[in-house]
Amino acid sequence: MGGFFSLDGPFARFGNMVFDVMMLSLLWLVFSIPIFTAGAATVSLFYVTTRRVSNKEGYLFRDFWNSFRSNFKQATVCWLIILLLAAVLFINILNIDILGGAAPFILPIQIFLALELFIISLYVFPIIARFELTFTEVFKNAFFMANRHLLMTLALIIIGAGVLVISLSTILFFLFAMGTYATLAAYPIMRVFRKYRPEMDKDGMLE
Repeated sequence: MGGFFSLDGPFARFGNMVFDVMMLSLLWLVFSIPIFTAGAATVSLFYVTTRRVSNKEGYLFRDFWNSFRSNFKQATVCWLIILLLAAVLFINILNIDILGGAAPFILPIQIFLALELFIISLYVFPIIARFELTFTEVFKNAFFMANRHLLMTLALIIIGAGVLVISLSTILFFLFAMGTYATLAAYPIMRVFRKYRPEMDKDGMLE
């Protein structure tokens, strides 16, 4: 029993994880308040969680802030691009009837593009967090990973859906939903990333 409740035991590790999830969720909420900064906040969130699942401990706030500051421009531009594309697709689908007889043919294309944008967005911010790429390379790699690793993409969708359902049924949990999702999603995300960078987060390796 002493080992279970020791500072390095399972109980302490679980408590630390819960604390990290709560703090990360609050940081994400605070840094996302202006809305347009939500992309940079999400990148910072995934920077911390993907390092945590690799046992790369650090100072939570410092790591979050450093990632937010260094990735702000790229993350914000990518976030605004995703919002713009999502808005265009939403408006197109909502007003598909104005195309008349062509609507039944155009609607599946619009829905397919919306689904592609959704799964690509699952990878965009983690990629920015852990890779140094251009804007074009970020979206190209996100598209490639999302479609090549469909099982991992499906896992991310299931995790997100599960967190959403619990959040809608428990208001208090809603405050910690994003930190919970990012922590759980970090595991399949890192499995994908290590297929391209096996050395990622290994001891003695560069970040």
